[in-house]
Amino acid sequence: MKTIKKISWALVIFLGSSLVLNAQELEVTPATLMFNANAGSSQTKQIYVRNKATTEQSFIFNLADWLSDEEGEVKYFALGTTGRSCSEWITVSPALVTLQPNEAVRVNVTMLVPEDNPSTKWSVLFVESATEKTGAKAIDKTVNMGLNISARIAVPIYQSPDGNTLYKGSLEGLDNIKNPEGKNEFITNAINLGDKILNCKVFFTFSNLETAEEYTSNPIEFSLLPESNKKVNYTLEESLPKGKYSVAAILDYGFNEELEGIQTEIEIK
Repeated sequence: MKTIKKISWALVIFLGSSLVLNAQELEVTPATLMFNANAGSSQTKQIYVRNKATTEQSFIFNLADWLSDEEGEVKYFALGTTGRSCSEWITVSPALVTLQPNEAVRVNVTMLVPEDNPSTKWSVLFVESATEKTGAKAIDKTVNMGLNISARIAVPIYQSPDGNTLYKGSLEGLDNIKNPEGKNEFITNAINLGDKILNCKVFFTFSNLETAEEYTSNPIEFSLLPESNKKVNYTLEESLPKGKYSVAAILDYGFNEELEGIQTEIEIK
């Protein structure tokens, strides 16, 4: 499997928002494309690309695969090389646009799903600002057919048909350690056992076994792709009264009010 690039990217779905490059050269909206085409059908969505620079710019569109580890770090791969890839189902039209300053264009992104594939898949579309090479460098064909990449924005793409309702999440392990500040830190692992993207909330409860008093944390929210897991850390900032406590980590992934949990006991001295 060929790795293209590795970055640190918290896996969050940015619905209805836009991405703007720090240099203010390029704006793309929406920041995520969500497809729900059934097997054997196609679906087209649009992205809007705006030239935020003060000069004319050309933009090209490239697809790739990506995976995220339990720390939320993303690795990019060549298209069609990961098991959950839908990159080869996607076409982008036009493949290159040239825009004047502050000019915007609508670009079609079409998903054509094979007859026998109802699973959740994903890809990434790179919108790249490019300038034509001249002179000796123009013969370099290894980088986008004679184009120098000067700016890039990644747009995650997800495909999951509505008929696919295989939602299933779980928690594994609940460890308690002392962090460098001497505070209690709790670590569990959230796992997506189904075939849908899970919008997860994990919260921790602390029940005093003698007084029955209970403390519940604010939820830790994140999205979790199928066949992936995420390490969830919670630091107990408040000082609880001394005593023995039942500690539970609870996973709410928003389907049919199902909750998954795991429990341990600690003593605060």
